[in-house]
Amino acid sequence: MSETDLSIIIPTLNEEHNIFGLLTNLSRQTNIHCELIIADGGSGDHTLALVEDFRTQHDLDVKVVTSRPGRAIQMNCGARAASANELLFLHADTQLEQPSLLVNGLGLLTTQRNQRQSDCVAGHFGLQFQRQHTSPSLAYYFYESKTRLNRLDTINGDQGFMLSKEFFHSLGGFDESLEYMEDARLARRIFAEGQWITLPGSLTTSARRFETEGLQQRQILNALLCNFDHIGLPEFSAEAASAYRAQDKTGELQLKPFFILIHRIARRIGFLRTTKLWYKTGAYVAGNAWQLAFALDCRRNFVHQLAPGEGPTPKLRFYDHWLKPVIDSPPGHLIATGLTFIWFYSLLVILVLRK
Repeated sequence: MSETDLSIIIPTLNEEHNIFGLLTNLSRQTNIHCELIIADGGSGDHTLALVEDFRTQHDLDVKVVTSRPGRAIQMNCGARAASANELLFLHADTQLEQPSLLVNGLGLLTTQRNQRQSDCVAGHFGLQFQRQHTSPSLAYYFYESKTRLNRLDTINGDQGFMLSKEFFHSLGGFDESLEYMEDARLARRIFAEGQWITLPGSLTTSARRFETEGLQQRQILNALLCNFDHIGLPEFSAEAASAYRAQDKTGELQLKPFFILIHRIARRIGFLRTTKLWYKTGAYVAGNAWQLAFALDCRRNFVHQLAPGEGPTPKLRFYDHWLKPVIDSPPGHLIATGLTFIWFYSLLVILVLRK
């Protein structure tokens, strides 16, 4: 594919430790012409100076746009400045180790659009986590495998969003009212109005946050964020942001403030609304029960030393065919509501009593 136009939007805010590596990776992409758009939210470090130095030393089409801070705001600003018909949103701490990654990804996306005779197709890559401890980990294997699926709440901004400018604007862009979860919100809209596909190859991203905060704690918090965004509890998203900022960013993630926050919000909004939201949470949990079956398939494939995303998934197929109609149903939602309620308050008691 020669002279293929692709505008790559990269939101930055004090990314001097990451941006040079990403720009170097992008400069090594072959058989594709890329326009790089750095959407900066007011960096106070050397981010923009490094971008300027790189632009003068390499044959790269780099454009810098500035806006108010906020990843959704910055990415929308970058998209408005894009001159190509195809967009790719990447995070600054991303690495692209395969020189043909972008041309192959755009090629498959174009093929799928032609086959479906629709522009409403978006692509994402699978993830590979760069860890300090490189010993095999079933937990990381599971999460890397999950990023290669095309199911609700398995796709986020770390995986890169590739789609046409026209489709992106028809979706309304990223929701600028959100401090975070803007990627999950857009991913959900794409599920509703189009189709996701997994692009060939993978992106590498740092596991530093998971290793610092704790993988289990981070995934529990992510699940809470996804749930409350899905069921419609904006109070949690707004107040959780300050709870997260109040923590030591270099230390273990403490779940106690978030669980206490949920309990306080439940008391504040009243019994009737709380009951409805608990039932919606149960429905959300039941809808994600497929992950248990997928985890068993991942365990088998991990033992057989297959790459993430490779290998059979018979238990997931069995779940989808036989168990999903039972679990993801009103009676199943009610049972899941009760089990989730017990899990939540049991863990809350443990967190409160723990010193």
